[in-house]
Amino acid sequence: MEFLGFVEQLNTIEDALEIMAAADHPHATTVLDPFHIFRGGDDMESITKLQAHQIAVSHFNDTPDSPPREEQHDHSRVMPGEGHLDLARYCELLTATGYDGWLSLELFNEQHWAEDPMEVARIGLEKMRTIAEA
Repeated sequence: MEFLGFVEQLNTIEDALEIMAAADHPHATTVLDPFHIFRGGDDMESITKLQAHQIAVSHFNDTPDSPPREEQHDHSRVMPGEGHLDLARYCELLTATGYDGWLSLELFNEQHWAEDPMEVARIGLEKMRTIAEA
């Protein structure tokens, strides 16, 4: 399951952990996403509450510092490194859980829809590698 930063009752890692515990399923996992962590008002350090086996996949994106957090939505996401999130710290915390799975570029920014998909993917991968491999 994925917690969503703009859903009041389910917008933090702590909320995801509660649902996974209530599900009482040995394979319960959550999807991490820097945008949703920021948008939900959670602290990036909350990632330390997770163990690798509780993370299905990690989306990867950034957010601008404006508009305010509470006014941002899916379309507000920008390429990694083009916003204000500390994505290097995000990667450190994710690695510290033991997670060694995928980082999945997730943008709902309409600006990119009009662009060549291969070019968007190439740029996105380059920006992701710059941060994740540092």
